Amino acid sequence: MLKNKLIKRNLSPFKVGSVFNTFKKTIGENSLKFRSISLEYPSRLNAMAMDPSKIDIDESFRYTPGEVVFSISLFRKVTVSKRNDSQIVISELSKRPTLIRHAALLMKKALKFKEGFNLSIENAQEIRHCGFGSSSSLIASVACAINEAYGNPIKGNDLIKYLAQNHGEEIDGEDFYLNPVQCIGGSAAAGICKAGLILLAGESSPIAEMKIDDSYKVVIGIPTDVEDLDSNILMEKEIKALPKFILTGKKHGKTIAYNILHKMIPAMTEGDLKIIGDIIYDYRFNMGSINNCSFVYKKLPKLCKELSFIKKDNLAEVLSISSVGPAIFAITKKPCICKNIFESKGLKIYVFNINNNGYKILKKIKNV
Repeated sequence: MLKNKLIKRNLSPFKVGSVFNTFKKTIGENSLKFRSISLEYPSRLNAMAMDPSKIDIDESFRYTPGEVVFSISLFRKVTVSKRNDSQIVISELSKRPTLIRHAALLMKKALKFKEGFNLSIENAQEIRHCGFGSSSSLIASVACAINEAYGNPIKGNDLIKYLAQNHGEEIDGEDFYLNPVQCIGGSAAAGICKAGLILLAGESSPIAEMKIDDSYKVVIGIPTDVEDLDSNILMEKEIKALPKFILTGKKHGKTIAYNILHKMIPAMTEGDLKIIGDIIYDYRFNMGSINNCSFVYKKLPKLCKELSFIKKDNLAEVLSISSVGPAIFAITKKPCICKNIFESKGLKIYVFNINNNGYKILKKIKNV
């Protein structure tokens, strides 16, 4: 029998739809503005943390490491349609229904709606547990679609924080409970903020944004021998690695903060992606971040070292892993060269565009 008991560093599974943190201001009941909404929602790459020591497990569900996020054109399509009853029904073709239901119930509790909905998510290209924020992106996409259906009563920044602070990930073979997993808010920000690069600080607050020129491509490589592990197993591995993250934060936190404030944010105002990439590279390759993240994929430090010349030789402005990996990505104007290098290491390749426009509404039908 699963229990919803929260213990530091050993947070137990919780029921789908559980709310641990709500809004500072009360959100009253809202009327449905659109009986059907379809939207296209992007994915995110987490290039670096601002203070990795703050990613330690916390029973408050409020995480403050901050992050540097790129929004990319790995989209999922979400359709929300009103029903004639009060049921939440998820299409059989939609992958990861537990997360979809969690998102819908979070929004039902926030908006206090009584309507039922059919939810359909086209996410055939779902890439799980590789650093794309697939779980949080899926939850955010459903939440944003429902928020749109009611005329966006929840402001974007408030929704980012709400979703981050009530996040969970599915447990294989379990339909009614989720694992508490740290969430910083990058996936929600990648869809809600209209920028290709977003900085989040404090409790998942966007503090700076930058649009990135369309001439850049995002080349991503994923090792083919990575295991698709359950969130339970991944969390156990991460808990063992957390002391390394904390040490990195304590050792380099002031330097990272200085680099963000005095170098990265000014570079964002000037559109200088190279300087931004230099700061990311320094954090990942010189401050121990890649080694800290190797609990996901043991070969990651060696692989990244062999690929480091991509940045050193100016073949890409940005070279990093995403989140804890194992996905490695380059943001470059030389995608063919980077792709060939990644392929020479036996990586499975994906190429995407930067997404500067947040999520995109595909269709709206008014509620009459």
